Amino acid sequence: MNKHTLWASALFVLAGTAGAAPVDAVIDPAQSTIDLTMTVDVGVASDTDSDSSPLSGYLRIELDDYGVPTQITLHDLLVMIDEDLEFNWSFGFLGGADATLTGGVLTWGSTDAIIGPVPITDGDFLLPQVPTALMGTLAVNYDIFLVGSGSEVMDLADQGDLISDVTGSVVGDEQSATITSTLPLDAVVPLTDDKGTQLGTLTVSGAATIVATAQAPACAADLNNDGKLNFFDISAFLSAFSSMAPAGDFNGDGMYNFFDVSGFLGAFSAGCPLR
Repeated sequence: MNKHTLWASALFVLAGTAGAAPVDAVIDPAQSTIDLTMTVDVGVASDTDSDSSPLSGYLRIELDDYGVPTQITLHDLLVMIDEDLEFNWSFGFLGGADATLTGGVLTWGSTDAIIGPVPITDGDFLLPQVPTALMGTLAVNYDIFLVGSGSEVMDLADQGDLISDVTGSVVGDEQSATITSTLPLDAVVPLTDDKGTQLGTLTVSGAATIVATAQAPACAADLNNDGKLNFFDISAFLSAFSSMAPAGDFNGDGMYNFFDVSGFLGAFSAGCPLR
């Protein structure tokens, strides 16, 4: 008996739990913003300035149900800062400094782990210890008494991951779900000149407020998209699973194993709405 026959038999006899595939919740720039406050401290003086920008991109999430979701999992994120952020610090007669953040992006951190599933209670959730990396360049110009003058370009990716809890809420129906979440952004970055001498510190604080909408998958198990669930969908899944094609990784965890078979079986057994 070949592998396809074995798995086909298993699909008809296993009892599994329905598995939802991850989907991309698209960030709405009209409702999503990043607000950053930066404080420069060079010992002899300090000052604070703030700026904000709309956000775009996506959150890759998994919900156990779109009508009444009770669990959420975060698989990935890509949050783009749509506008350059401008900062200006004045130290009076001691001089001042300015900076421009360009190409700002928040991405998934260095870990490959997913976060969740975590419970959704009364529409609210908390995703613990989410690793994010703030990327982009910060071009700084300064002319400060007793410190000196010059220009530096900082690669924010060199600062490592930011680890923070992400809180949010979910409002859904059978067709879509809207996620509103807040991602804190806090870091202390050393300011150095081109010789590596530390001039002071740059303290970053703020948050990204994200509103993103995910469309519910029409029918995850209808792999041939004919609006029906039958042998042809099983055959398509088995073929993708055997060849390690994307459709065979049904739960989206990057592996091909029993959980993909169980997830497909659960979705197949649940049936498809008429389209």
